Amino acid sequence: MRKLNILLSELKISIEHKYDYMQSFCKDYISSFDMPDISVKSDETAISKEKASVPAAPIESCESLCIYRSIGEQLPHFDRFVFHGAAIEYCGNAYLFTAPSGTGKTTHINLWKKHLGDKVNIINGDKPIIHVGDISIVYGTPWAGKEGYQHNASAPIAAICIIKQGKVNKISRLEKGDAVNHLMRQVYLPQDPTALSKTLSLLGKLIENIPVYVLECDISTQAFETSFNEITK
Repeated sequence: MRKLNILLSELKISIEHKYDYMQSFCKDYISSFDMPDISVKSDETAISKEKASVPAAPIESCESLCIYRSIGEQLPHFDRFVFHGAAIEYCGNAYLFTAPSGTGKTTHINLWKKHLGDKVNIINGDKPIIHVGDISIVYGTPWAGKEGYQHNASAPIAAICIIKQGKVNKISRLEKGDAVNHLMRQVYLPQDPTALSKTLSLLGKLIENIPVYVLECDISTQAFETSFNEITK
């Protein structure tokens, strides 16, 4: 086993892993410390199950996903959880776009980059970490989807936007109860009952303070304008 220390969402995380890939994968987050907040260890059984579910995936990638899942199990004890979505920073605020895989969240954040250029920083394209507090913050992680869009950066969350494909570009704000139902599908839910309960509580607290929108859109300039004009106002 090899050892790796990383700093993730301001938490000190110690990882015991088998494959060299983890070192290069986490290179932007490597840190040095003595006492970790979270310790995880590669598990051969979990890796085998991951590989069986996605046979084409490299075994090194399967290990990294299993490690992140182990980290995700412990994050709620530190008021954090893994979120499935793309997080961008614009003018000091973070905007999160979430949708089932293949729906178009990456396409949409690329529209923001196209129209706003260097004013937009992609914090993470697929699996950032959210820290819920009086000011909720999203953090980059190396687990960033096939595009690898990520930076070791963070920003306070200003809005969350759920993307749906549509022929007419329109956006509306969700009531809190509807927002919970939509976002619960995009949050990593731990197996441990205590951590699961804490995650649901954190999600509820997040929605109390952060507006959540539904955006129906295509891939046009108007799609960008529709989301930008509403969620940044």
